[in-house]
Amino acid sequence: MAYTINTNITSLQAQEYLRTTTDFQSKTINRVTSGLRIISSGDDAAGLAIANSFRSDRAVLTQGVRNANDGLSTLQTIDGGMNNISMLLDRARTLAAQSASGTFTGDRAILNSEFQSVLGEIDRQAQAIGLDQGGTFAKQLSVFIGGGRANAGVSAIDNGSVAVDLSQSTVDSKSMGLKGVQAVGVAGTDIGSGATSTNVQEIVNDATNIADQRTAGFTELRFFGPGFSDSDGVTIAVNTQGITDTSTLVEAVNAAIESAGNGSTQAATAFRDAGVEASVVTDSSGRKQLAFSSSDVAFQVKANDLMANALMGNYTSSSNPTGKNLDTTVAAAGTLTTANTFAGTADIVFRFQGAGMTSPVDITTSVTSSTTVAAALTDLSSQVAANSTLKAAGITVTETGNGNNLTFTSDRGEKFDVTVSNDTANEFGMGSFIAGASGAFDYTTITAAFNDGATGTANFEFSFNGGASSGNKVAFAHTNGTSTASDLVDALNQAFAADAEMSAAGLKASTSGGNVTIESTNGTYFRVNTYSGTTDVGFGDSGATFTGNTVSNAPSDSAQVNAGGSAATTALTFSDLNYGTDDQTITVSANDPTGSQVTEAIVLKNDGSTTRDGRNIDSVIRQINQELQQTNNETLQKIIAVKVNDSGTEKIQFLSSLQSFNVTSGTNASGNGIGSQGTTDNAAVTAGGSTAAIDSQAGAASAVLTLADAVATLGSAQAVVGKGQNRFNFAVSLAQTQLNNLAASESRIRDADLAAEAANLTKAQILQQAGIAALSQANVAPQAVLSLLRG
Repeated sequence: MAYTINTNITSLQAQEYLRTTTDFQSKTINRVTSGLRIISSGDDAAGLAIANSFRSDRAVLTQGVRNANDGLSTLQTIDGGMNNISMLLDRARTLAAQSASGTFTGDRAILNSEFQSVLGEIDRQAQAIGLDQGGTFAKQLSVFIGGGRANAGVSAIDNGSVAVDLSQSTVDSKSMGLKGVQAVGVAGTDIGSGATSTNVQEIVNDATNIADQRTAGFTELRFFGPGFSDSDGVTIAVNTQGITDTSTLVEAVNAAIESAGNGSTQAATAFRDAGVEASVVTDSSGRKQLAFSSSDVAFQVKANDLMANALMGNYTSSSNPTGKNLDTTVAAAGTLTTANTFAGTADIVFRFQGAGMTSPVDITTSVTSSTTVAAALTDLSSQVAANSTLKAAGITVTETGNGNNLTFTSDRGEKFDVTVSNDTANEFGMGSFIAGASGAFDYTTITAAFNDGATGTANFEFSFNGGASSGNKVAFAHTNGTSTASDLVDALNQAFAADAEMSAAGLKASTSGGNVTIESTNGTYFRVNTYSGTTDVGFGDSGATFTGNTVSNAPSDSAQVNAGGSAATTALTFSDLNYGTDDQTITVSANDPTGSQVTEAIVLKNDGSTTRDGRNIDSVIRQINQELQQTNNETLQKIIAVKVNDSGTEKIQFLSSLQSFNVTSGTNASGNGIGSQGTTDNAAVTAGGSTAAIDSQAGAASAVLTLADAVATLGSAQAVVGKGQNRFNFAVSLAQTQLNNLAASESRIRDADLAAEAANLTKAQILQQAGIAALSQANVAPQAVLSLLRG
């Protein structure tokens, strides 16, 4: 072995062993004092990662247990409130049963006063526990607890949550059928036995009312609501035989409602499910009005004849029980000469729109040069009377005499239009717009052979979307001087470009093969008439301009009542979408039971053969209601658009049994369509609504049955709450088990074995002492070299 002074290998080795021993001792002391096997990631990186995951899961589960306990406490509070409401229902049933007895001789008003206070307390307690309609907890409550795993397409969050759906478990009086929406006859009127001239018996016996019935012995009412909103809605025919007072009236009306609800159509089923029920209400002055109620469906009711109008309170006066006039008329501008014959052979088309009809009805009368106007009128009247859609709309031809204006009448209180195509000689006095190919009433293109040599003035007028009024017409004169088709086309195109309406309609003229074609490039329906010119350029010269028919507004006295207590927008104005560029988007939004917003965007158009749903107010309402129902969203399906009569002007209003929703009217180039464009109309709950009452024996008997249903409804809600409590208890039990197992798993990885670490500490101490002693010896080893130097 060599002896060196500069490098003491033995000392270096001793130092390294001592360092290792010291590190070992330090780690052992840390483990003993912390109780942990893994102090830093260097101790066991993989183990530390797993242990940290377990620790994080434990933190989530610990908070999840708190969440579940909070949810359990909430449900227990709700359960206690429901128990109180159950006792309140018991008291209400007791009062109703007492008042329903025929032997009760006390003051039912006193009973009803307490009954109403009980209903008020039910609402207060339902609101306090958050289970009134729109309440804090009237939704799906999802409580995250943790411990879930992603599986079969279900996320770990969903698997780690407990959901309790209380959206259908509201327990206020409205939810339990004790309050609802209600459509009531005209305020201040009286059809009760105390009314001398306008009581029920006087109304049903009035000769004028009887004569107006569509079916002898029956008076009709129409209902519109979600699922029964198209065209006629649902019509009930009330048998008037045996009706003598308000009680028998209610019985007959409810029988008619039941019969209509038993129909085989989807609309009939939706009407039945709406649970509409007739009753008679008494106002603060003791006057009685006919009313219709539903617990949870907003609706509109309309009179279909004079008797129904009178029963709804729209009688002529307090001394005259005849229902107010419901007639709406369309009168031709020109007069009739019944002996005249038509020029040539033609199919003259009469188009009827409005009066609740969701699409146009065309009646075609064929004439020849030998057909008299009188004969054509007879054919027209016969066809109108035979058409089921026009009959349902109450439309008739009412004046056909020589020298008179041809007049049409609808007897159900709604505005309508009548227009004519191909009466080129204007024998009916309703204009002489020419027909398109194959006799089309209106068209997007029309072609005529140019008359060579035609010079002079040609007067053109165009109407758009079947325009029924002179205000929806554009006219201009053209002097054809050069006698060419190109000259006419150039003049037409210049006129089209210069006029805002014709430009909006996308009109364009062209020539080919001696023909002149006028077309709309954006799908706008239009009609053409040439009149009173000095030349016929090929489109004919009728000699008659269209001055416009007289169209009366819908009567302001029609019995048209929306259910009070429902949420409603303001009455929104509407103007026809006349042009292909008029597309308008209507956006309907509401919050669903979970609190999430649901939205439907409805695009109204009048620019294609299958999308002309914006041509008039009736087709627009039909399209809106159809799309809302087709969403298959229960929230949006509760919203309906209805036509309302605002002082003779027809407007659109949205109704719903929801507490709130909104409608946004989109913009378009012409400004036509619904509402004040670019604005949002927020619905608000309207005044009125129905409330169960026991101030009469009949009302009390009805309340007894309603309260029985309310008890069942409350029981269903209590079952949901009880089920939720049990789920939370089971969820807490599982979470505690998971916590215990996670703690054990983490301990096995992270915690130190203190018995082993104590032995290691003793070992480290001995090794350290030995190392220090050896290092001392190694440091003095070079002293041996000195003995060599002395020698």
